[in-house]
Amino acid sequence: MIERTYDADRLNYLVNHPDIRPFVGGDITQSIDLTSAVANEANIFLNGEHGAFCCSWTAPNTYEVHTLILPAGRGKWAYSFARAGRDEMVRRQALHLWTCVHPEAANVRFFTLRAGFRPAGKYTRDLGAGPVEYDIFNWRA
Repeated sequence: MIERTYDADRLNYLVNHPDIRPFVGGDITQSIDLTSAVANEANIFLNGEHGAFCCSWTAPNTYEVHTLILPAGRGKWAYSFARAGRDEMVRRQALHLWTCVHPEAANVRFFTLRAGFRPAGKYTRDLGAGPVEYDIFNWRA
């Protein structure tokens, strides 16, 4: 169901898909290229049938998680994929996973909470379209 991938073409397809790109952040008129992030061995990209998780190394045993799920995978499949992803990251020695959720993304907030993450404050970040105060969610092993 889940495997580590180095397929930048697949990940670029997902991150720039019209049903995903508007929710990634930044200037949505610009495409995103994950090729260099995929080439960085510290990052872990997990692929599945309907999407992927981008786990960006931020500190030892700590990764920021980005979710790229196509509409066909949202719901039951995505929740199973989230559990499998969390288990795979723990297998790979992750002790802390965290993510940013846009304040208007109630669906992502619900998914994040259901995946076992908990609120951990706010963080202002500018992804290219001006500063936005994101909600931070943590998961710890």
